Amino acid sequence: MLLFLIILVGAHISFVFHPLIVIFNTLFFPILIAGVLYFVTFPFVNWMQGRKVPRVISILIIYLLMVGVIVLFVFLLGPILQREVTKLMDEAPGIIEEIQVLLLALEEIEILPQIWAQESINLENLATWFSNLVRQSFSLIVANITQFLDAVTNVLMIMFLIPFILFYMLRDGHLLPGILTRYIPEKHVDNVKNTLSDMYEAISSYIQGIFIVCIFVGVLVYIGFLIIGLDYSLVLALFAMVTNVIPFLGPFIGAIPAVIVGALHSPLMIFKVIVVVIVVQQLESLVISPQVMGRKLAISPLTIILLIMVAGRLGGLLGMILAVPTYKIAKTIVLHVYLFVKSNKNELKRS
Repeated sequence: MLLFLIILVGAHISFVFHPLIVIFNTLFFPILIAGVLYFVTFPFVNWMQGRKVPRVISILIIYLLMVGVIVLFVFLLGPILQREVTKLMDEAPGIIEEIQVLLLALEEIEILPQIWAQESINLENLATWFSNLVRQSFSLIVANITQFLDAVTNVLMIMFLIPFILFYMLRDGHLLPGILTRYIPEKHVDNVKNTLSDMYEAISSYIQGIFIVCIFVGVLVYIGFLIIGLDYSLVLALFAMVTNVIPFLGPFIGAIPAVIVGALHSPLMIFKVIVVVIVVQQLESLVISPQVMGRKLAISPLTIILLIMVAGRLGGLLGMILAVPTYKIAKTIVLHVYLFVKSNKNELKRS
């Protein structure tokens, strides 16, 4: 009752918590992105430090390597990406018209269920809605140029903060367990350190595994799209790589734009795109993921699907991405608390 009373009173004095909300919204994404980069890069820092390289020098070497990778990416793939994006922007009106024609053709030959014939969700209305959506989006950007500039400023600020946050994470992250256990009774220190170690291992295994798997998927999809001659191969491959972060649903989401582009080309191209996606996903699920991620997460596929469904309703796309690691952290904490309570009960019985 006291807890509910605190929540009720807090809901009526929300202005007190407004600064905290602003701070959270400002720092959440920089800390999140820096945290992901931390779990990807800290093994290399620890490896170099183990070979007598000072930690700060190790971090600077990692930064130089990251800058080198970015420069190499821009040098090798930047012109291709720029050419494809420019081509996509130039051909966007024609693509929209072709999608409208395709949707109307599907309606005429009754490929889709009869429910589409209802006036409220008629395919012609859908095509018109899609076209209007693109035009309205551009109009909104022009009309709300101040908000657009604010969004660009926020993105630039996030990009500016990430390197500094990451530097201090890499420099002082290994000191965190000692700081957290400083004020804990001596008899509980080992239990807390074991819990933190398991949480650390779970998060690092998941993030490193997802990072490597997504790179493999992006490369394989790009090669496959080049082989079949699909337009915008690099843009579509990058989209598939990014959406692969979402477990189970990501590959299907990433394949949608490729299928649409294939449909605008020819029915045979649709078949080729589907074959490429299926082959890549089979390689990813049967070869890459087991080798990279193994069974460290120990979460059943049904549990992951249910987590994604619930998290998607609660937190949208970000919730779907964070659902699995959050569940794993909570599961680790609950398991250690259970083992701690059980061991205390056994000690009391023996005494």
